[in-house]
Amino acid sequence: MPTGTSNCWPPPAECGPPPDSNPFASCYVRPGSLPYLFPSGITADVLVDRLRQHGWRGQITGPHGSGKSTLLQTLLPALEAAGRLVEYYPLHPGAATLGSLRRSSARWNGDTQVVIDGYEQLGWLRQQQVRWTCLARGAGLLVTAHRPLRLPVLWQTEVSLALTSQIVQRLLAGRSRSGVTEEAVAQAFAAQRGNLREVLFALYDRWEADVHS
Repeated sequence: MPTGTSNCWPPPAECGPPPDSNPFASCYVRPGSLPYLFPSGITADVLVDRLRQHGWRGQITGPHGSGKSTLLQTLLPALEAAGRLVEYYPLHPGAATLGSLRRSSARWNGDTQVVIDGYEQLGWLRQQQVRWTCLARGAGLLVTAHRPLRLPVLWQTEVSLALTSQIVQRLLAGRSRSGVTEEAVAQAFAAQRGNLREVLFALYDRWEADVHS
């Protein structure tokens, strides 16, 4: 099991939503609750194999709200299945801190896969220190970032209206009523400029407004 501090790994248990619950609530849409939707021919195992070919070093790039954290959550079990000892550090408010990253680095070794979600938050000098520590201890390093940061790019996350609609339909499955139409999804997508996370937040509000109207 991963030993890095985390508030979302292992993925949360199924909430078992009743039919009238808001399908866009955080427990249904946060990373780990929904699988990453790969295009045809790409799987988690394919990306893990790419990472192996790069000496277990790589990054996932993409803009805000494009699914980087969700993809990372989908990759973690595949990394463990490949024999990697995952040390997972989500560097965002309420999750792992920079201090936990420093304290745990002493136990990294050749079987360790250091996984950092939000690598840019470390700053240039700390990024250098993490890379050199991983090299010195033989550990792998997989990160997410908004732009390439001196690691092989394994995957570029992108969001389209078609993909967003597919995710929304999954969330709406089993609900007998909904004010979230295809037009509402398209409007939210345009208003949020393709930021999937913000689109789902907007649809949460749309659902609540419909329920209480």
